[in-house]
Amino acid sequence: MDTQPKLDDLLKLGGVTLPEGSHLKIKGHDPVVESPFRLGEAAAVALAAQGAAIAELWHRRSGRAQQVAVDVVDAALSLKSVLYLRQRGYSIPYPDPQYPTTDLYRTRDNRHIMLHGGYPALRDALLKLLGTPNDAKAIADAVARWDSAELEDTIATLPVGNGIGACGAIARTAEEWLRHPQGQALAATPVVDVARVGDSPAEPPGPGARPLSGLRVLDVTHVLAGPTCSRVLAEQGADVLRISAPPRPVFTSFIMDTGHGKLSTLLDLSQREDNERFRALLSEADVLLYSYRPGALARLGLSDEELFRIRPGLIFASVSCYGEIGPWKTRPGWEQLAQTTAGMVIAQGSADAPKLASVFPNDYATGYLAAFGVLSALLRRGREGGSYRVHTSLCRTAMWLQSFAPPPAHPRPSDATLARAAKRLELSGHTAWGPLTYLGPITRFSETRASWERPTTPLAYDPALWPAGPRFSAASPETAEEAALYAHDLVQV
Repeated sequence: MDTQPKLDDLLKLGGVTLPEGSHLKIKGHDPVVESPFRLGEAAAVALAAQGAAIAELWHRRSGRAQQVAVDVVDAALSLKSVLYLRQRGYSIPYPDPQYPTTDLYRTRDNRHIMLHGGYPALRDALLKLLGTPNDAKAIADAVARWDSAELEDTIATLPVGNGIGACGAIARTAEEWLRHPQGQALAATPVVDVARVGDSPAEPPGPGARPLSGLRVLDVTHVLAGPTCSRVLAEQGADVLRISAPPRPVFTSFIMDTGHGKLSTLLDLSQREDNERFRALLSEADVLLYSYRPGALARLGLSDEELFRIRPGLIFASVSCYGEIGPWKTRPGWEQLAQTTAGMVIAQGSADAPKLASVFPNDYATGYLAAFGVLSALLRRGREGGSYRVHTSLCRTAMWLQSFAPPPAHPRPSDATLARAAKRLELSGHTAWGPLTYLGPITRFSETRASWERPTTPLAYDPALWPAGPRFSAASPETAEEAALYAHDLVQV
């Protein structure tokens, strides 16, 4: 399958035009990982679209064109980049490798349901409902006494913390999902939704050393898709400040994987002083990324209207599991639930034995698509002004991934070949966790080499402050030293 039509559709959706003299290339094809879907090519398309937006932004800043390239093998490997992390040569384990509340279980009506107790509060809500200890056999026996639809609906009504809804979804075929009211609602939306929601003056970028130098991004996200978006923006010089809530449980490996290029701090927005500090940071931000439960910010006095009042011209990008319209819009969710309800697990296995992918396709690809949406809005803000809402969702991404034609029946690259490709992408550096080896940026640029200026750090490592330096729209001239910073290391594509 030629990836060009999918790429053209995405660029048209975002209003991105490759500058004259620039070139955009996707190299290679699927299959790369074991899957009935073109996961590598889909990820490459999302990354290439993001690369085209960077090329257009760079052209506006510098007047110069460049070449952009994405390798399908590299893109496929990036869908499990967290698994390539190494500390002193050793892999980094998950916090709890035995997590029986996150798995597929058979129900009384001979369907399967994916439970997801990824956080302690979600786990405890599921165990209380099922009346079982945290044991896989006990959970399986309890689930087998429920019909699937009744259990799915009941899970969605459980009280969890300050909200309603634990996490669980029936394994559906893609056709069943398209008949479901939530699937129908998502099918009517674009895979990346970019909407102008308010007026403000145009903010064209001034000269700068890198395409996103001085762009300020507030990252209020967790786990994987949202933080991946801001990590991609940091690759081209954006100042990203990640804000986490003090009591929030964390997965250290995901923090390590998505923290490259960022500052990281803690704020409790339920506390007046921290809420005011957040508002001050927001007033100087260009982008707000958000991936927690819908409505949580509004309950803290930060409705959409208030966010845009504080910062006219803000680009507010949100990531959810099920989207922002439809009957499931307030339900929390995860990668595995999107694979399950939107049809992927049955296609990857069977109705009798559904199977999760060996990678995290919706999390990472949604992060790439969200970055493209932010850049598209940034280009529009530079041309015409305005405030913008950008939205992506794991389930809508799952539907987009399945819209690619099936991969050809070619053999996949050998494990040794993939290991060599991963080795080629590897970077190593000293971090607050000590020496760390990890996958570097995937998209290749001939002039503005993708790189992270800051090492990944633990949460709360930095103060809640923007770094000193010119803003994104500042008109300070580029120095010869800045221009030479990347000129010596052009990527040949």
